Amino acid sequence: MTSLTRRTATLLLSTALAGGSAVAWANTSGASDPSTSPAPIASSTLADSLSFSREEERMARDLYAALADAHDGARPMSTITRSEDRHWSAVATLLTRYAVPDPSAGKSAGTYAFPEIQRLYDTWLAQGKASLDAAYSVGVAVEKRDIADLEKALAAKPPSDVATVYQHLLAASRTHLAAFERASDSGAPGSGMGQGSGMGQGRGRGQAGGMGQAGGMGQGRDTRPSDCPMAQTRTS
Repeated sequence: MTSLTRRTATLLLSTALAGGSAVAWANTSGASDPSTSPAPIASSTLADSLSFSREEERMARDLYAALADAHDGARPMSTITRSEDRHWSAVATLLTRYAVPDPSAGKSAGTYAFPEIQRLYDTWLAQGKASLDAAYSVGVAVEKRDIADLEKALAAKPPSDVATVYQHLLAASRTHLAAFERASDSGAPGSGMGQGSGMGQGRGRGQAGGMGQAGGMGQGRDTRPSDCPMAQTRTS
């Protein structure tokens, strides 16, 4: 009897003694059949991490959209809002893949499944509405918080596909943080959002009630594709 035959016989016997079916051992090569492989099941830790990340990204998106509206479409809030929507969607792909219920389902902007995230949104929205400079400071706080949470999630060693998404989210948050820090320090939108190191040619108050010349924010382009690493990332 060959080694493989002996191993197969042992497995069949063990299964029979346990009251199970021997069908599971029919493939003695050890290779799995992709057509019958079950979907991955998230551990409670991974499910909690994905759920929290989903709501955290939605909160950032909603917050930046609200602050952009409060400040006449000011950047970088208005452009980063689109990035946060991509982040939110990327996490949704992982929720589906790991059969984790979507905590965002049925919830409107400004309403969140986690009390901690709800408190942050309410606090930051009130602070950011006070002035444009306050909105920049809120952006800094949001991105620093997001970075810390993503680093903690990565330290938990999630599955490789989850880690890849988290790493891209982390890179995007660092880019956004730099934009908000520059805006906060100089009174002009930060780098990573237009051509060169800044957004157009400055934030100065225009004569048409807007920001910059003729009511716009300088003359730079809108968000360049590389401002958000998630823009080039496939999660499926």
